[in-house]
Amino acid sequence: MDIDTKSTLARMTLPANFHDAQFVSEYGRIESLRASRYGTRFSVIVIDIAGLAADADEIETGEAAEALRKIAAAVLDSTRTCDVAGLMGFNRIAVLLPETDYFGSLVAIRKISKAVSGAVSGRKPALSVLITHAAFPKDGKGFGELLSTAARRSAQRRESLWEKNGFRDKLFWEIIADIEGRSYGGFDSASFDAGSGLLLSDIFIDRINELIISEASRNPHKRGVLIFAAKKISAGLPVINALSFAGTIATKIFLVGEGEDKLWDIRCATPISIDDPRLRETFFTFFFNEDTSYALICRENWGATYSCFHTSDACLVEGLITKFQSEYSLQEQLG
Repeated sequence: MDIDTKSTLARMTLPANFHDAQFVSEYGRIESLRASRYGTRFSVIVIDIAGLAADADEIETGEAAEALRKIAAAVLDSTRTCDVAGLMGFNRIAVLLPETDYFGSLVAIRKISKAVSGAVSGRKPALSVLITHAAFPKDGKGFGELLSTAARRSAQRRESLWEKNGFRDKLFWEIIADIEGRSYGGFDSASFDAGSGLLLSDIFIDRINELIISEASRNPHKRGVLIFAAKKISAGLPVINALSFAGTIATKIFLVGEGEDKLWDIRCATPISIDDPRLRETFFTFFFNEDTSYALICRENWGATYSCFHTSDACLVEGLITKFQSEYSLQEQLG
């Protein structure tokens, strides 16, 4: 942060416990040393605000300054008293979360996102708020490295399908319909067909799910979320057979769909009964952990064929899980 920006922000009236960049950086340095010595975890969240101001001078205008005050208050209201938040520039906020791992910071992001969205709702022109995170020690050994990682992820998030297609403002099944209605081709996201008479058979889909279970089993102590949604949870579901060979793993696995009453004791997985006609035509797999993100969405067509989409876009996968969790009131099950 340059001298002019520092002086501009110093003249602003922000909440008393909303700190400047120097304080946050020093606290981050101390937290990094503490975590290294005692083997604890902590995370950093970065909030980038686009449309607030073009430069430091503009932030002094009443409208921009008031918006920043509202955002700062919303961040403080949605975080713990032990968390440290402050400005790292006129359009960037950093939040340091002691004793918080990767998934804990995702929970914090959801709370912050909801609070900040409410604070800037209705503002003209609209603000674009991107929230990303990084966790110690995987994403960096010190506060500066974590801040850089989170900032880099902010740039990556802007390029994700989640942001480009405006999925954050759509309902879960609206997103699914949008994805099914387009053809994608690329390294991160692609569409393909499978089934009877096609180059890829429906067995290929089952094989993908088996590989995902193998990946979760390969790192049994790594936390993650794995959701299999099908027309019906039955003993003949191939994924259930694959789960029977999995050992004890930290990944939370859920089978979603219309269920058989007798089939509620499934190894390594929790069944969730959802009788939704949309699941009779479209089924999906979502897998998300600190290292791996994958989603497979398939729509059943006539003649035992399927139109499919798969992606490793982390923002899209995490967003789909969050939307699905929220709209089916599954916070406790998937938390």
